[in-house]
Amino acid sequence: RSFILPRSSSSTPSTTLKYPTTTNNPSPCSPPPSISTLSTNNKQSLILSASNDKNEIDKNNKDKFSFYQRIESTKTALLGLLSGGILSTPFIAYHDLPLNNGVAQWEFDTDMGSLESALFAIVYRYCVREEDDNDMLNMGVVGAFVITRTLSRIQVPSYCTAVPLDCGDPLGYFDYDMIQQLFLNGLESVAMFGGAALAMEYAYSKKWIGKFPN
Repeated sequence: RSFILPRSSSSTPSTTLKYPTTTNNPSPCSPPPSISTLSTNNKQSLILSASNDKNEIDKNNKDKFSFYQRIESTKTALLGLLSGGILSTPFIAYHDLPLNNGVAQWEFDTDMGSLESALFAIVYRYCVREEDDNDMLNMGVVGAFVITRTLSRIQVPSYCTAVPLDCGDPLGYFDYDMIQQLFLNGLESVAMFGGAALAMEYAYSKKWIGKFPN
């Protein structure tokens, strides 16, 4: 015998599962930032750090009393000593060798001239500074040293009379011997200080030595 169960007229009600909706508020268990985000942040930090280091270096280089400026002055003195001494040596030899004890006098004058060139180079760097583009200033510094050294090396002959100074022809105050001294000492000084100034300008153009800041 078979039994037939009656069908229900209404359909079985469906069960609806409700899931909690997500919000934009961060969760304590939210995942860490991505690797690309960390890389970008690191790059920005490195760029800022490098920029700060560069600004600090530029500030130290512009400081007139920094260790960097002392190094530049030392290089300047060495360049002036070598360039001025070497370029003036032949002219000093032409002046001194014909004299009695000429070799010793030539050696002494060359040594002293090298020291004078070193001091000139330091003063030249302090006078001709950054952003100075005035040729008259350059020539004025060289000319001041040339005139000072030339006049200080003139020896008055023993036959001159004093008050007022009279040494004879052609000018009374200057005779031919003193004029010759002016010419020879002036030639030495131009070679010495002019050569040192040219060496300084060449070193500036090659960035071997930095100009003194304004």
